[in-house]
Amino acid sequence: MLHVDGKIFCTLRKLFGSPGFLTREYFDGRRARWISPIRLYLTFSVIYFALTSVASTGAVRTEVVGGAEPEGAAAIQRLGFENEHELGDSVGHGILTWAPRAMFLLVPLFACFVYLAGRRSGRNYPQSLYFALHVHAAWFAFGALALLATFLPRGIEDVVKGVLLLYGLAYAVLAFRRAYGGRVAGAVLRVGVMLVAYVTAVVATIAAIAAVVLLGR
Repeated sequence: MLHVDGKIFCTLRKLFGSPGFLTREYFDGRRARWISPIRLYLTFSVIYFALTSVASTGAVRTEVVGGAEPEGAAAIQRLGFENEHELGDSVGHGILTWAPRAMFLLVPLFACFVYLAGRRSGRNYPQSLYFALHVHAAWFAFGALALLATFLPRGIEDVVKGVLLLYGLAYAVLAFRRAYGGRVAGAVLRVGVMLVAYVTAVVATIAAIAAVVLLGR
């Protein structure tokens, strides 16, 4: 990643400034000039999860309904935890441990959604996986910037996070339209359906990890 022939800088400029450009380059067989999608994904996912593990905002806060009451405290203790803070710490640690591994299943799932949404374009599944890796690399980079924004004053932090969120959503639409063609309205609709399905899968995965942590206690 640190070679100094300019490839990394050109790749990052296109990744963040021209959504979908790198994916189209891979579709058209022009790959030698660019850093591979899997390397981009791994780099930014490692950066994001590393920051998440040390940032206070990355901790999972669990609030148990009635946790402060005798019945709630008894229920928490039956799960093997002393209090709700210990429960939250344990669940948070489990999620931070397993989320990076779960992404190796979720990214291919996202590629399936992309393939279904763009099947009329004639693109195959491996090409959809290129798209998924590029988009996730960008999303992880935006997430890392959002974590770093927590060190800014509160008002500026909120603005930065809002801009990153909006651009992250717009990024997916712009990248999909460039990679798969079609009109803007169609890209918005298809990406919207994809994201709803994908977010549902991500939430279900996080819930499954939390359940495994609790049952394995």
